[in-house]
Amino acid sequence: METKKTVAVYVRKSREEETEDTLKRQQAVLTELCERNNWNYDVYTEVGSSQELDRPELQKMLSRVKLFHYDAVVSSDQDRLSRNVGHLDQIKQTLVNAGCLFVTPSRIYDFKKDDDDFISDIQSVLSKQEYQKIKARLIRGSRQSARDGNWLGKKAPIGYKYNRDTKKLELSEDSPVIEKIFQLYVDGLSTKDIAYKFSNERVKTLVNMTWTPAGVTRLLSNVVYAGHSLYGKTNQKKIDGKRITAYTDESEQILVENTHEPIVSQELFDQVQQLKKERNSRPPALKLGKHKFSGLIRCGICGAVHSFQTSRYNRKRISSCQTRTYTTGNSYTVCPNKGANLSEFEELFYSYFSQHVKQLEQYVDLIKANGTNDAPDYAQEIESKIKQIAKLNNDIRRVQQGFMMEIFTQAEARVQIQQLKQQIKILEEQVNELKESGNVTELDRVELTLEKMKRFLTHGDKLPEREANTILLELMETIVYTKTDKEMSIKIVMK
Repeated sequence: METKKTVAVYVRKSREEETEDTLKRQQAVLTELCERNNWNYDVYTEVGSSQELDRPELQKMLSRVKLFHYDAVVSSDQDRLSRNVGHLDQIKQTLVNAGCLFVTPSRIYDFKKDDDDFISDIQSVLSKQEYQKIKARLIRGSRQSARDGNWLGKKAPIGYKYNRDTKKLELSEDSPVIEKIFQLYVDGLSTKDIAYKFSNERVKTLVNMTWTPAGVTRLLSNVVYAGHSLYGKTNQKKIDGKRITAYTDESEQILVENTHEPIVSQELFDQVQQLKKERNSRPPALKLGKHKFSGLIRCGICGAVHSFQTSRYNRKRISSCQTRTYTTGNSYTVCPNKGANLSEFEELFYSYFSQHVKQLEQYVDLIKANGTNDAPDYAQEIESKIKQIAKLNNDIRRVQQGFMMEIFTQAEARVQIQQLKQQIKILEEQVNELKESGNVTELDRVELTLEKMKRFLTHGDKLPEREANTILLELMETIVYTKTDKEMSIKIVMK
């Protein structure tokens, strides 16, 4: 008596497809085919792109195929599995390895046979061409819909609500808030001032907007508030499994004017854009690139990192601290830490740096005199970390088994495995560091640091700015800088 076959029925609908009963129609045809042939079947159904391989239901089905659970995979066409040639080849290889056939309503494929594999490849090329045509039609349709004034965004911007009947934007109760932001900016308040003012006054919106300078800047830059719609400003590409957002070229963007009622006039919007440009631009003479002290000088009063500039007399300067402390309303005080000519700062810095070199030389002499030059023994600590790595690898295998047994979903398993692998990576780095440290004595370590410090003290002024900055970042944590009156003080915090 012949054993009854067990098959997997795979049903997929693309996100772009608008027909809601597409999945039901596919499933009905395929399950009828199974029942007509007296096959046992499991149904896997999902909505997802044909260009993505990590669809949850597809991966769940393939994992069971690998365990020889099915005699065949049944689908309406092979493009339901994938329209991506590379991905389809991977799926076909999985079926071949498991001795699993692929069945459609019109044909049974055995990909181990050259003829079936050849026909499949031809269909794959045709399917890809059809996909490109569908994509082009969707883009043309979107452009025309946008030109008709319909809102195509995923959600309505703050200040508007979406009318499902007209498919257009309408003013919401938040629109006065947006109008006030534009007016305050023209009146002289910065984005930081506006964010603080709205946070302090507990200004609320329907989406519970958190007021930040960056958030206010995005609102001020959005052309939607002048009554226009802009689409395609960014796009998403999938790189190494991650979606990366990037800005598109202006030629690829769709700007449709006067699609809805504006919150601010075109004149006010243009005025704000001009003000933003003027406030954010600095004369080229005042700009200064990477400097040897970049990222190192911290304010001794508030802890902020100081920046650098070139004065009108072409002198390099440490900028005054710009940290604001708000009191009530829009009033604030600025940190009193003043700027200074870089030449004055460097003179004081090299004096203090020389003292650190002398102290380190004395420490080297002390080590040599006491004979405390044994390399530390990290063997026990290394062994402990290796055992932890082995345990984490076992945990990964248990999660994989749990996924196979359907204890975890694919998403849950992936998250757990990623976390475990991250822990393993950290432990492996620690083991390597301990092994390297175990071969270096305290004297070797201090003498190496001392050599770098002496080299910088002798040749620091001759090094390129970036190279000098890299050396200083290796040697020290920060330089605490204070100058309130004419007197300057610094403190070098070494690593």
